[in-house]
Amino acid sequence: MCETIAYRVAAYITAYQDLEALDKCITAIERQSYPVQEIFIVDNSITELFSQTRYKNTVVEFHPENIGVAGGLKIGICWAIEKGYDFLWLFDQDSEPCYDILENLLFKHQELSKTEAKVGVIAPVIFDINTNQEIPGCVFKNYKFVPIASHRERQDFYRCDGVITSGSLVDLSIAKDVELPREDFFLDAVDYAYCMNFRKKGYEIVVVKNTMMKHRLANYSKVKVRLIKDIKEVITFICSPSRYYYACRNHTFFETRTSPKRILYRTFIYRLKFLIRMIERIVHYEPDLVLLKIWACILGTFDGFRGKLGKTWQ
Repeated sequence: MCETIAYRVAAYITAYQDLEALDKCITAIERQSYPVQEIFIVDNSITELFSQTRYKNTVVEFHPENIGVAGGLKIGICWAIEKGYDFLWLFDQDSEPCYDILENLLFKHQELSKTEAKVGVIAPVIFDINTNQEIPGCVFKNYKFVPIASHRERQDFYRCDGVITSGSLVDLSIAKDVELPREDFFLDAVDYAYCMNFRKKGYEIVVVKNTMMKHRLANYSKVKVRLIKDIKEVITFICSPSRYYYACRNHTFFETRTSPKRILYRTFIYRLKFLIRMIERIVHYEPDLVLLKIWACILGTFDGFRGKLGKTWQ
């Protein structure tokens, strides 16, 4: 499909403690109908998952101190720009792209480039492996990110303000003009905040409908339900205290700094309501460390309000 222009494309993967998932992701990238020239991996694991000799054309940076999704993403983008690549294809290790996704993304980017569109990030349709539900792109509406309402009605592609990192293809000629991901976010909301850096510069975020990628959004488990009489067990996602902390902190920080000042009070109210919902969810569904996870949500929310960022949950 992309015969008129030969693009130089590299892939980037954030790896952490799961060699099996990483192997599947790398294999799926290597099988693409449009070839990826190199795969750059930031390995945040406690011990190295593998050496870069395990696969061809693979570069591995080992960071046992764990620099998070944000730190790894920043390094990966800088590496690809320095190497002179045209595009960088971003991944979490829990993703398996279909064989022709890259080809279709490049074709649509090339097609849109012939118009006045300036596409900074172009992404496939993402389906959660656990729920088989689509994870749509989001728009920032007033004071929060919300899933775009009309994504199912679009036949070809749609524009939005934010997509998840995994599967996203970044135009590096445009990324040079855009602020890099914030390292101090560490984990969670890194993708949406980075997409908004493109939007602030007037660049577009596009989701292509004729592509599909499977992605594991969270860990799911069957758990006993507390304090709800009619339900004894459910299958639901469970999180670590650190994940609750960074999710509450980073979304609170991002939304309170992005919302217009005239409705900032609504952002504060929304984040407090969200905190209450998270606490209720933890009480009902989390199988262990309930008090610690509640504390992680409370601390994360208030650290977000006051702007305390970095790798602060140990």
